Amino acid sequence: MDLLKTPLYEKHIENKAKIVDFGGWALPIEYESILKETKAVRTTAGLFDASHMGEIKIEGPQALNFLQHLTPNDISLTSKGQLQYNVFLNANAGVIDDLMVYNLGGSFLCVANASNIDKVYAWLKFNQSSGVTITNESASTALLSLQGPRAVDIMEAIAGPDIRNLKYMHFIDSQIEKIKMLISRSGYTGEDGFEIYCNNDDAGMLWEEITKKGKAHGLTLCGLGSRDILRIEAGYPLYGHELSDTINPLEASLDWVVKFNKEFIAKDILKKAKDKGIAKKRVGFMMEERAIARAGYQIYSGNSIVGEVTSGTYSPNIDKFIGMASIAVKASAPKTAVTIKIRDRFYKATITKFDFIRAKTKR
Repeated sequence: MDLLKTPLYEKHIENKAKIVDFGGWALPIEYESILKETKAVRTTAGLFDASHMGEIKIEGPQALNFLQHLTPNDISLTSKGQLQYNVFLNANAGVIDDLMVYNLGGSFLCVANASNIDKVYAWLKFNQSSGVTITNESASTALLSLQGPRAVDIMEAIAGPDIRNLKYMHFIDSQIEKIKMLISRSGYTGEDGFEIYCNNDDAGMLWEEITKKGKAHGLTLCGLGSRDILRIEAGYPLYGHELSDTINPLEASLDWVVKFNKEFIAKDILKKAKDKGIAKKRVGFMMEERAIARAGYQIYSGNSIVGEVTSGTYSPNIDKFIGMASIAVKASAPKTAVTIKIRDRFYKATITKFDFIRAKTKR
């Protein structure tokens, strides 16, 4: 089967990117070096193609109530021009997907993970009620992600000085020449940055504009390899690793997303889980020896298995081997010593907080 291609595929080829199959999409894993690209985002700026992500618009007089029922975070706390991290829950309180919800003022844009677009759209259609219109705009929408401490300098050169006043987790509509954009100050790296949405037909021109203006600020083109390291450094979950249909938000250490003062699907299940106490939770860990603990590796406390690795990598920014895990609550406290079985050997590790790196840029 032929791989799906984003509207920026030819730009990746022109820049000699190494293309891989990412969930059926032909996307760059790296251009020159994963580690170099990872460092660039922490020191200057990096540009990613995230056009494989899904964009689903919810409109109509019942749009807010509809989304409020399917998500545990309180979307009513946002106003027009704000975005919010949230999750779609199934009837058993498992996570169908995590997403960003953009409040467009009476309507909402839900940005879902590429691998879950069809599943999310089907779930929304299954639950659709009167007064709600659901439109999947994924196939016509491109998404560029500009991340790093110099990202704001590059965006200023493109969108003007007012972009500096854009607050974190807020967005604006903008236009350069004939290119209409939605620009949000957000991202998946833990750094200051911007997500820029536009029509597929304008993606190539926008990519060129950003790379041209970014040269003076040390802009580096980045692939999926560095994106994964950066999100682990920042302690952000990834669907299929830290999140799934059988993992609830409490187990994923996303308690802050669950607002029990509103009504939502599977609220009673999550309330019981909170009152009873969950058995496992998401944590960070740092290796005490030089070894990468990959997803699925078992974690031990003494001779007992207490959890398993969900994500692991080497961080070039702190020169440490780090990761995240699902682990028994009794072994989840920071500074707890554990061992991780990597092939036929046990390696020492320590439970930590998630954010291994804090962004240097004030937001």
